[in-house]
Amino acid sequence: MSNITDDELLNATLLDQVENVEKMNAPKDELPADSNMAEIHPEPQITQSQPEAAPVVEEIKPEQQNEAAKYIGQHLSHRNGNNKEDKERNQKMIDDHHLTRIGQKIETSAEFREGWIEVNKSLLGDRAVFYPESWQFRIRPATVDAIRHWSTIDDENPNSVDDVFNEIIKSCLSIVTPTGPIPVGNICSWDRFFFLLLIREYTFTQGEVKIQYDEDCIECDNPVTFVLSSNTLMYDMPDPEVMPNYDQETRSWYIDPEEYEVEGQSPIKLYVPTIEKDANIKEWVISRLQENRNRKPDQVFIKFLMWLAPKISKDATIAKKQIREYEMVYKSWDTEMFSFMDDVVRNIIVTPSQKLTAVCPVCGEEMTSDIRFPNNIRSLFNVQNRFKKFGKK
Repeated sequence: MSNITDDELLNATLLDQVENVEKMNAPKDELPADSNMAEIHPEPQITQSQPEAAPVVEEIKPEQQNEAAKYIGQHLSHRNGNNKEDKERNQKMIDDHHLTRIGQKIETSAEFREGWIEVNKSLLGDRAVFYPESWQFRIRPATVDAIRHWSTIDDENPNSVDDVFNEIIKSCLSIVTPTGPIPVGNICSWDRFFFLLLIREYTFTQGEVKIQYDEDCIECDNPVTFVLSSNTLMYDMPDPEVMPNYDQETRSWYIDPEEYEVEGQSPIKLYVPTIEKDANIKEWVISRLQENRNRKPDQVFIKFLMWLAPKISKDATIAKKQIREYEMVYKSWDTEMFSFMDDVVRNIIVTPSQKLTAVCPVCGEEMTSDIRFPNNIRSLFNVQNRFKKFGKK
């Protein structure tokens, strides 16, 4: 069984994958992370119909008729009669709003749906504070193209995992603001796996491909089931006493070292890590290795770079200039300032837990287990459980 945690996946490309990148660039002869959507409702009961019943749609408020996504949780019922006008009217609405076949619930087959649905930000819990209140997240089910891309993932290659994770996020998540959409690369690094699981749950609304595994209860030896989903992820949050230093609108921390008896240092601003910064810093790391394979980037500096920079350009030349400036700031710290900044980052970072919790159904004992993927990461968007397996591989 593969035992790869989301935390490992998020950090692999920045701190632990330098060796992997070197191997990729070396000559061949040298080579040795239940549906939680507030809009998705529990499975409704379909009203039994008479054999010759004519299909009609239950009453839906006008404001709900703008997008197919608004019909999630609705279902079609029947009434006596076979009125041609009713049938034509219902068929038109079905066509206009991309509903599924008559008599089926909207959530029966996610791949038949179109459009986006809003994400209730309460699903983020305390982490919602790291996004401006005006931001609205929307997701859609993974498309056939996205799942096809996912099938190429190489579980053993952190680069492959990282790239495919980002491709799913880019194609199935959007951020809407009052001034227009903004790139999804602005989501926090620690929330990437959360949104990935949320997209997965919206794609498979019936939970037909659950990620779960059993372990024996430490108290009574009965099996305890652990389920990996967006609402079972846990996070170590910053201490409440440091939160007054954080500004939600600018997504930044303002810290004055002198308030903490670190003399002779100017106030400093730190910015939340994002998946866009992660990706662009990774490209910078790769370019440095391509220029000189013996010149490995300072991994400690990279840890601070993610916080020092509000943004890193995708343009390699501009990114190189930006990073050089932040490196000069980093190198200007004396021993006391470095120790202070190390303490600051440790106290403001949101750390995804590498464990899940579950309660024994027999004795009520609460247990924890390491997050893992019983059938490897590729199984996240694998739909093979819907059909009879072909072959043994």
